[in-house]
Amino acid sequence: MYMLKGGTSSDGGQLKHRRDDAPAEDNAPQGGESRWREDASRGSDAPIDGARSGASGEVQALVYVDPRAFTRDCVSRWLQSSLSGFRICILPDPEQIVTLPVASEQFRAVIVNAGPERMSSGTVVRLLARVTELLPGVPVAVLSDYEDAENIREAFALEVRGYIPTSLASLVAVEAVRLVCAGGTFAPTATLLSSLRSSNGADGAPLIEGFTQRQAQILDCLRRGMANKLIAYELNMCESTVKVHIRNIMKKLSATNRTQVVYLTRGLFEGAHQYQRAS
Repeated sequence: MYMLKGGTSSDGGQLKHRRDDAPAEDNAPQGGESRWREDASRGSDAPIDGARSGASGEVQALVYVDPRAFTRDCVSRWLQSSLSGFRICILPDPEQIVTLPVASEQFRAVIVNAGPERMSSGTVVRLLARVTELLPGVPVAVLSDYEDAENIREAFALEVRGYIPTSLASLVAVEAVRLVCAGGTFAPTATLLSSLRSSNGADGAPLIEGFTQRQAQILDCLRRGMANKLIAYELNMCESTVKVHIRNIMKKLSATNRTQVVYLTRGLFEGAHQYQRAS
């Protein structure tokens, strides 16, 4: 049913029509929902601002980095609907972090979707290194399609604070994100414990105590005097990834060069269980 609003004006103005059951413009929804629809219409690259400042005026921001448009759009909608009170900044690459109108102290975490890429791939290593460079001190978590222990250990060797497999239930995954935002660390411990039981020797000792399997492989290559390029070839890795692992090994040992690394770890290979090298 339609109704006439205002009738015919004395100055010849036109009649205005509207449905009598249509909501008035003054009653249009405001706030997060309308802003979400506006941003969604502009595409998934637009930052979504669903947060509201608290009493102190501080906004909590979460950066989500995903180079793939489809998963970027789907996951960002899930984050926005699940994390009320957070401003979700959606980016296809980390270079756009510097353009965000958010103070650095307002960032609570960065979520990077590695998808089908292994953590040892050069793409992921460079991506995480760039995020850390642009937002130093901000916790980083990764979403990954893999749930094997080696990939998880590789992630934490790159100093992430959370490893969230895409196989997790959404309710568990969002709580993992909250934990990282609060300064905690998350990893699928069931996978790690299962791997630890299968990789231990008869006496229960790990392959190389204190190091991931990949780091142990690189330590053995350093012990044999191999250059980074040869290490990358033997272990089927990118040379940039080898450099990152060596840097993390040096940091763990408080060593300043490769010679010190070899000297400090010379006793680790005595009696250690042999690991299987990458093919």
